[in-house]
Amino acid sequence: MPPFCSLSTPLSQKQKTVWSLLSRGLSIAAIADKMKTTRQFVNQTKLAAEAKLSFSLLDVARTNDLQVIQLYAKEAILLGYHPALKRKAIVTYSTHYGIKVWYWHDNPEEVTDQAFLNQIKRYLLDIAEERGIEIEDADQIHPAKLAHQIFSKLIPELKA
Repeated sequence: MPPFCSLSTPLSQKQKTVWSLLSRGLSIAAIADKMKTTRQFVNQTKLAAEAKLSFSLLDVARTNDLQVIQLYAKEAILLGYHPALKRKAIVTYSTHYGIKVWYWHDNPEEVTDQAFLNQIKRYLLDIAEERGIEIEDADQIHPAKLAHQIFSKLIPELKA
């Protein structure tokens, strides 16, 4: 039976492992040692994972009517814009949450559903952890501000 893959989790288990370790800053040689395999295998797996993630991010953007501003294949992030909503959107991949779409909100303080805010915060902290981003006092920061801090470290266009 082939490994489970879907649009939300497009990678095989080995691709997911390699992608996660690369995201944390390990070298191809270190990953090969850790997985007891060759650097060539790790590199080929990395390239296949990046291709699958790029295709999936673009597919999600197309499905959600997003205009693609920039695709960051190595980070598995897509910056887009929804013309009808007049909002920027970020499509991300994480090994725990799969593919998610993040829309910017003009008045995030209006969102008061604590369960929803906690869920979003866990997702954002997972993105940060997976990419080696440390945020001081992250538990005390509203998810909208937390998102801006995390995504602005990953997407140069958001730093302005």
